Amino acid sequence: MTVKSLKDEDKLPIKQVINAINKKMDDVIRVIDALNLGVTEVKEDGVYRTFNDGRSVQIAVGSFKKKRIRSKRIKLF
Repeated sequence: MTVKSLKDEDKLPIKQVINAINKKMDDVIRVIDALNLGVTEVKEDGVYRTFNDGRSVQIAVGSFKKKRIRSKRIKLF
């Protein structure tokens, strides 16, 4: 089912939307792996990018201490 106007957005089944997003994310992850872009990690002293060959590069400096969240509720819409 395709959406042809904004009025039709609500008629799209949520399961179909989730499947489409998952398929696109698989494509994105496959491309990132092929380009050897690596993984981004946030540590206390900065942000690091770790490549597939084991090399690690610091891409941002700062204080990134862990923070506690009072509520774990997420509002989607």
